[in-house]
Amino acid sequence: MRRTFSEEIKEELVNVPFGSREEVISELLGFIKARGDLDVKSRHIVFSLHSFAASRRLLNLMKYLSKPVSEIIVEKSHNIKKRYIKITAEYSESFMVIEPFFDVALFVSFLRGLFLSGGSMTNPRYHYHLEINLFEEETLALTKKSLKDFFNINAGIVELRNTRKLYIKSIKDILVFLEAVGVQRKLEEIDRIVTERKVIGDVNRTVNFIEANAIRTANSTARQIRAIEVIKENMGLENLPEDLRRVALVRLKNKELSLRELGKKLNLTKSQIYSKLKRIIKIAERFGDVK
Repeated sequence: MRRTFSEEIKEELVNVPFGSREEVISELLGFIKARGDLDVKSRHIVFSLHSFAASRRLLNLMKYLSKPVSEIIVEKSHNIKKRYIKITAEYSESFMVIEPFFDVALFVSFLRGLFLSGGSMTNPRYHYHLEINLFEEETLALTKKSLKDFFNINAGIVELRNTRKLYIKSIKDILVFLEAVGVQRKLEEIDRIVTERKVIGDVNRTVNFIEANAIRTANSTARQIRAIEVIKENMGLENLPEDLRRVALVRLKNKELSLRELGKKLNLTKSQIYSKLKRIIKIAERFGDVK
């Protein structure tokens, strides 16, 4: 099965080296806040993950902290293309003692755990969007604030029927986020995609401008020709002032030329030609609409 863009990022994050014990606990806390369900009676916590990469990272975190894992179950979800990996591990109060929002190193580790367990990113070829599912309103608010304080990342919060999400839509902020949590190799690909999109966007805007300008020019020329023909039919071109008559005759014979090219033929500037054609149209409008 082909991996998603998010899963490819998570595959890279799985190999980020562990820091201090406090940083490891902080990353585990990210898993707990996004996908952990505490069973108080049995003193166990159950993680429900969609990502096999995230599952491997979680097991490595538990191994590093010497916390036994009692059960690993792979279950099918409602979406047949996805599976839940349920991991049951021993719970410890030490997991919740860490405060990741006041130290940048701890916060980075916490973010990594959040993204691995509850995050996703749209392929930047199609859309710029990164999000993390989070249920606790307080954790959401603190995460949003710390993203701004530590990295100047602007994140938003949306509340849905069954969950809350933190999201980032600016590609600049997304790149800062990914670099902070430890993504390196994938950043190069994203940078390349963003550059390609910018070039394509610039080309498309240029082509659209040229096409729109060509349409405006064609419509304007058609209106000028129509005005001259209306005058010819109703009063005769010979009754126009000499300067307007000369412009009208040259325009009739050179329908494909631009205003600048017409001006060269008559030794006039583009603005002078435009002004005289405008006067011709006004005269034609006496006999009705000139479209």
